[in-house]
Amino acid sequence: MVKRHGQRLAGAAPAHDRAALLRAMLVALLLAVLIQTPVAAAKSKVVTRGPSSSGGVALTFDDGWGITSCERITTTLREMGASATFFINGTHLRADPKRWRKILAGFPVANHTRSHPWLTRMAGYKIKGQIRTNQWIHHSALGRPMLRLLRPPYGAYNDRVRRIARKLRYRKIVLWSQSAADSSPRATVSSIIRHTTGGTPGSIILMHCGPSVTADALPAIIRHYQRRGIRLIGLDEMFGYSTTKYR
Repeated sequence: MVKRHGQRLAGAAPAHDRAALLRAMLVALLLAVLIQTPVAAAKSKVVTRGPSSSGGVALTFDDGWGITSCERITTTLREMGASATFFINGTHLRADPKRWRKILAGFPVANHTRSHPWLTRMAGYKIKGQIRTNQWIHHSALGRPMLRLLRPPYGAYNDRVRRIARKLRYRKIVLWSQSAADSSPRATVSSIIRHTTGGTPGSIILMHCGPSVTADALPAIIRHYQRRGIRLIGLDEMFGYSTTKYR
């Protein structure tokens, strides 16, 4: 049938209708691609060292089950002009918050969960609860926010832990470059000193706030780094973090 006098062929769509149909098809195709292609969720970065440009070594103390030993540790640090970072579990902090507030005054604290579980074996909502609850306990007991740095118990993490940590604004999961091995029942003052004195600027050293042998070894460790001209600094300084930004 020939188009005459402004009439169109039967069954032919106007140009604007064809354009609209084409746009709709393109949108549907794009949505199908987006639905079938999962967008990678942001994950926290896992670090075992800080920048060497920090010029310091970071001593870090986990757990907090030996409050008397922790008290000795912070007293030694203050007396010898050194800093360190504390990853205290909320269950220990809640036992005597007034005493802990005095012990940790002036030292950065970061997140090690409320009760020290294997996060990789937990459902997502329980991981969130461990991190958030510990954060709240610290802020309530110490009167200040903790650093947004997470150290998972046992150093155990997976992609789920990294995604949840990042969602809670923990950009870094901080492990360690050296371990004092001081949680072993066979640890001695000499073995702890041997494991912790090989650090270089940027090193992060894992120790524990609990064993009395750790507190016994600390003065010699501090003297070792001071003789080498290496400062012992907190992770806040090492990574350029400020607690005030998280209020």
